[in-house]
Amino acid sequence: MAEYVVAGATGHVGSVVAQALLDSGRKVRVIARDPHKAERWKKRGAHVGQVDLSNVHDLLNGLRGTEAAFLLLPSFPPNTTGVRGKAKKIIDALVHAISGTDVKHVVFLSSVGAQHADGTGPVVLLHDAEQELRTLKTPVTFLRACYFMENWGPALPDAKEGLLNTFLPAELKWNHISTHDVGQTAARLVLEHPKAHRVVELSGPEEVGPADVARVLSKLLETEVEPLEEPLDQVAEAFTGMGFSPELAQMYQGLYQGIASKRLSFEHPESVVRGKDTLEQTLQAMLAKL
Repeated sequence: MAEYVVAGATGHVGSVVAQALLDSGRKVRVIARDPHKAERWKKRGAHVGQVDLSNVHDLLNGLRGTEAAFLLLPSFPPNTTGVRGKAKKIIDALVHAISGTDVKHVVFLSSVGAQHADGTGPVVLLHDAEQELRTLKTPVTFLRACYFMENWGPALPDAKEGLLNTFLPAELKWNHISTHDVGQTAARLVLEHPKAHRVVELSGPEEVGPADVARVLSKLLETEVEPLEEPLDQVAEAFTGMGFSPELAQMYQGLYQGIASKRLSFEHPESVVRGKDTLEQTLQAMLAKL
């Protein structure tokens, strides 16, 4: 039976990919830097391999003999420095390992705005990845997801007290998607057999923004929640105060500026794939875990 590799199975998206493939009767190989964190996947019937995504030897072992793979760039700890260099090491390892195995198809988790070489904050790392992965003969599906609904998670405790903190204008609207929808879509795509590289852009049912989030939270919490707009030019200072390196903090300022200016937009809006999960469904599930 063909085996499918899933990276990031200890996170929001990868866990959905792995579970969806297992539920469909596929053989799954979960790769993780810390196999202890992926121990639960053994109990669910998956194989677990210890793989550092920046290590070519690890990746070769992780991908060898498999049909297709779901891969991504892992998130960096807040205090990381030399971010672009560290990302390049992972990207180079992915390229060498994919070209050194007979894996037939890769789904790579990218982002809306990855078509741009600048002005997108940390999304520029995914632009770099796309450029390098396009040199491969192995077909790669670049799954460009939009803003995760789950990114509102850190604001929920204050929202329960009536305030929704945001660095963006309350009435601004942009594309959001649940990580559940991203994972379900990735699991479906990884089973396909494209003949060449392709881009799949993914959004939720509708555009929403801070005012919409506040409105939905007001309903779910049964208390009035108001958006509290913080100055956009204070993003980096705020993130540095939360323990982020100055480099990463500046990247996140660029991300918010890219959202506000609509630079983080779809390259092919006419063919965007839409998920099903609504903002209300996702926020309700998040509140239940608080």
